[in-house]
Amino acid sequence: MTSRTDASMWNQLIPLSFEGRMSLQAQIREMLVGAILDGRVPLGVALPSTRELSSQLGVARNTVALAYELLVDEGWLVTRNRSGHFVNPEMASRRPVAPAAPLGSALPQTDWAPRIHSSVARQRNIVKPRDWQRYPYPFLYGQIDPSLLPIPGWRECSIQALTGAEARGWAGDLIDGDDTLLVEQIQTRVLPRRGIWASADEILVTVGAQHALFLLATLLVGPATTVGIEDPGYPDARNILAARTPTVVALPLDDAGLALSPGLDACEYVVLTPPHQCPTNVTMPLARRVALLEWARSRDRVLIEDDYEMELDVDGRAQPALKSLDRTGRVVYVGSLSKTLAPGIRLGYIVAHRDLVREARALRRLMLRHPAANNARSAGLFLAMGYHDSHLRRLRQAHAERGAALAAALARHLPEVGVVTSPGASSSWLRFPDDVDVRSLAAAAADRGVLIEPGDVFFAGDRPPRHYARLGFSSIATERIEPGIAALAAARRGLPARRAVDGAMRNELPEAPCAGESA
Repeated sequence: MTSRTDASMWNQLIPLSFEGRMSLQAQIREMLVGAILDGRVPLGVALPSTRELSSQLGVARNTVALAYELLVDEGWLVTRNRSGHFVNPEMASRRPVAPAAPLGSALPQTDWAPRIHSSVARQRNIVKPRDWQRYPYPFLYGQIDPSLLPIPGWRECSIQALTGAEARGWAGDLIDGDDTLLVEQIQTRVLPRRGIWASADEILVTVGAQHALFLLATLLVGPATTVGIEDPGYPDARNILAARTPTVVALPLDDAGLALSPGLDACEYVVLTPPHQCPTNVTMPLARRVALLEWARSRDRVLIEDDYEMELDVDGRAQPALKSLDRTGRVVYVGSLSKTLAPGIRLGYIVAHRDLVREARALRRLMLRHPAANNARSAGLFLAMGYHDSHLRRLRQAHAERGAALAAALARHLPEVGVVTSPGASSSWLRFPDDVDVRSLAAAAADRGVLIEPGDVFFAGDRPPRHYARLGFSSIATERIEPGIAALAAARRGLPARRAVDGAMRNELPEAPCAGESA
């Protein structure tokens, strides 16, 4: 007769959490599957009855019965008349078999370093702790406060996307195509807010704005191409370009954003962020936009507009995009839904001449065919059903409130710090006194539960200035801003002064206003 396993082992195999987001039934199923695959549930040994296991785990008998029933339906368990539930031998055969000896233990290992033509892992990047949510004061850009996630609306759209009629539209391989509903909503709902009118064949959906920039750099930039980028500017864009060409020109800023400097003339392409310059938040005025377009027209150049935060202007009327002023097709527009929906959704788009979009579509097919069509359909429904507009209104209100709270807290606790922000931005650009090493400050602040982003990563060159920082406020609740800045000021007081070295520690940007003011 088959014996049953020791009752005491089941509390170790299935440590339930009664406060988690996953249902008890789902937890039991997940842990039993893991135990089967790990070989911790022997073949030929009956699992406890539903009554026994529910008693041991302290849950309702029906919860265990439903978990067992699901595992039987999926083939993990089999039932035997009057004997109970057992592991299906066919599923147990999937268990990995450990090698008799560690693989390659006696063999020389391959040296990969000389095989890698260009190491992108050595590039300077923005670094954010993966466990940032455990810090009480996360002033991080691009992350989101879970309380602001549009969960109810997204859930409804996701459920609708799973209906039979909708699933037929996205479950198949789209080859190099895009979800038609999402493209239609970008075309009719999103772009017109920026004054942009485009046909469907001028729009390509991407896995975020960064993917869009990578596609464009791959298509347009070669080893002999000269490309300009704002300095300070978006590090990922700079690194993408640097992986394609050794000639990336760092272009200076002034109080109107990207300056009309002599260095522009050498650039075949220029990547810029007119609405909210990254990272300074300066909004480029209309006269400068017109002047840049005229420069591009007269010299046969192309501008790549990264409109990464365009939907968040506080009055609901976003500034016209540079693309909306373009009459000669010299602006390639890159947009994103990640900053409004959620960073993890990874949806962006390119708007450009159909010839360029056709090439980008063919290249995207070689990379990943198309973005996940189920997410694209959910996003299309989210836009079509008006949830996106409602969510934008909540975000604008929250960001306006948090931006004001941050400005007040900085003026109170760090009055010597210059601050630049802009209506609708979700971060502030800080200039500390020249003797402050913000890298050291960030480390000291993290010990007090405060996360900030050192600003040196945004600058090109080997000796970037070290006294700048970006503070985002999309990921921190309003009531935490004041104590967070107070803790940052305490960390600042504990730092030794640092001597500025020559001009390397100083920035060429115009002086930032005092704390509490806006540019």
